[in-house]
Amino acid sequence: MPVTTQVIVALSAVALASCEEPPDEERYALVFVVESDPGVRVPRARVLIDGEPVGESDANGRVAKEIRGQSGQRLTISHDCPDGHESPSERKALRLRTFVGVGQSEPHAMEITLRCRPSKRLAVFVVRATDGPDLPILLDGERVARTNASGVAHFVTYGAPGTEYVVEIETRERSRLLPRSPTRLIALPDADEIFVINQAFELEKKPRRRGPRRARITKIE
Repeated sequence: MPVTTQVIVALSAVALASCEEPPDEERYALVFVVESDPGVRVPRARVLIDGEPVGESDANGRVAKEIRGQSGQRLTISHDCPDGHESPSERKALRLRTFVGVGQSEPHAMEITLRCRPSKRLAVFVVRATDGPDLPILLDGERVARTNASGVAHFVTYGAPGTEYVVEIETRERSRLLPRSPTRLIALPDADEIFVINQAFELEKKPRRRGPRRARITKIE
């Protein structure tokens, strides 16, 4: 065979080989689950692999994607959270691996959980004032509720994680109640929270009134 023909055949073989997929490249099924808290799914979050968008989370907070790659290949996962949530500054690293369950022939999809933290948290306050009916409740100096005939009041607010609240049970209208206008300092964690404030009151005893002082009689002999 002439040298020229050999060169052409070799180049053709290289070209055909380059069109084929690498023998070690496989299909991988990925499922991304976006949550604000464990079990609380977040829709409309955009997921990216190596900077390329692959989809938005649905109503169940899920994004399913099938890709081709090699076992052990490292991918960079990032995501943009919807309004009302904080997008993380750090990206996740993912290595492709194949998982096959016992008694199953098909590999499992790789499931990756992504977090979208809420920018504000719900704080529910329940005040139970023993012997403290009809008392104003102040939050950071502003009246937000009043205890009922049983001494119970409740109110809600939203704030960023770490926000500190001062809750006061105001007793100025009932000056004999003790303690006088007790306060509580409460910090909001990075979670929705219910705060129960129990406070017992008692009436200050009135001073005993003395009767008229009797004149002292001195006997003079």
